[in-house]
Amino acid sequence: MKRLITIILAVLFIASIAGAVEDSFTITVTVEYIGINLRTADDGADYVNWPLGTVAAGAVNTMTTGSAGNHVLVKNGSNVALDFSAYSTTVAPASCGYGTATAWTAGTAAGADIYLLEGGKGTVSAEPGTYTTFPDMVTPGTVYAAAEPAGTDHHFYARFTTPTSVSDGCEHTITVFIVAQ
Repeated sequence: MKRLITIILAVLFIASIAGAVEDSFTITVTVEYIGINLRTADDGADYVNWPLGTVAAGAVNTMTTGSAGNHVLVKNGSNVALDFSAYSTTVAPASCGYGTATAWTAGTAAGADIYLLEGGKGTVSAEPGTYTTFPDMVTPGTVYAAAEPAGTDHHFYARFTTPTSVSDGCEHTITVFIVAQ
């Protein structure tokens, strides 16, 4: 019996010396974050409106260059490369007493109640070398800047051609969306 107790104690002693063995690893992860802000060319305020006023049918209007220009600074607060696209929406204006209030649509060329919206990536002092047409009225629209690196801002210029003929003389509001994906 003494021998059995000695063997049990020896086994318990060896087990307490050997113990458990463990190792570990860590998980590091960053979730893709997409965030953009539309700012004035000089980054002084949020960009909210490009007021063209009253213009002729078929008139072409282009945003201006320079830090005091009326183009848009797209602030890219994302941590991943992104494609930037654009599209526009509009609705029929309230009746204004000049013709029949009619919604305009975006197109690949200006026409009767059809506007042409184009845009692209430039610099603070230069318009885009070429403009992309944005005939889409649904998201995500047409890509104008592909695979933009994380955290890089860019200057967006729009060119807007009014319809060549219209059904009304009312003020129309076109909302332009910049999409990062």
